[in-house]
Amino acid sequence: MSEKAIAAKQEVVNEIKEKIENSKSVTLVGFDRMDVQEVTDLRTKFREGNSEYKVYKNTMMRFAFEELGYNDIVSELKGTNALIFSNEDSVTGPKVAVDYRKAGDDEKEKLLIKAGLVDGNIQTGEQMTAIASLPSKDVLYSMLANVLQSPIQALVGDLNNTIAKIALALDTVRVKKEENGEVAEEVEETTAE
Repeated sequence: MSEKAIAAKQEVVNEIKEKIENSKSVTLVGFDRMDVQEVTDLRTKFREGNSEYKVYKNTMMRFAFEELGYNDIVSELKGTNALIFSNEDSVTGPKVAVDYRKAGDDEKEKLLIKAGLVDGNIQTGEQMTAIASLPSKDVLYSMLANVLQSPIQALVGDLNNTIAKIALALDTVRVKKEENGEVAEEVEETTAE
C-alpha cells in the first residue's frame, strides 16, 4: 500500500475520531437491507434533527474506536454500518433512528441500533433506544423551570392571600371604629340636649 493511500486512510480515521470527540452522542447503526432511497430519506431526517448520518468503512471505524479506547464497540462492526453524530443534544440522533423505526412500516426494521457512546460512555443498542425516549435538553430545561417556578408561585399566592386577609381585617377594624365614633358623637349630642 502506498504512503498516499495510508495517509488518506489515516485522514478518514482522524475525521471519525474528531467527530466522535465533538459529539454529544454517537450511535452505531446497521443498515444492511436498506436501499439508496431509504438511506437518502433517513439522512434528510437526521439533518432536520441537527444530527449527521455518515457511512464509513468498518475498518476505518474500528481504527478510530480503538485509538480512542472504545474497543468494546468494535465487536458490533459487522455488516453495513453508519454512525449518527448528535452534535447539540445526546437524544436527538438516537431519537430520529427510533422514530424512523416506529413509523409503522415493517420494512423500516432494516435499521438496527447496535451500540453507541453518550458523553464518552459506551451504551448498548437497548440503552441507546432507551435514551431516545428521553425528552430533549430544551424540554428538560422547561420541565425544570416549571418545577422551580411552582413553589415560588405558591408562595406568591399565599402572600397575596395573607395580605388580602390583613387588608380585610384592617377594613373591618376601620368600619367598627367609624361606627364607634358615630355612636360616641350621638352620645355626646344626646347628653348635650
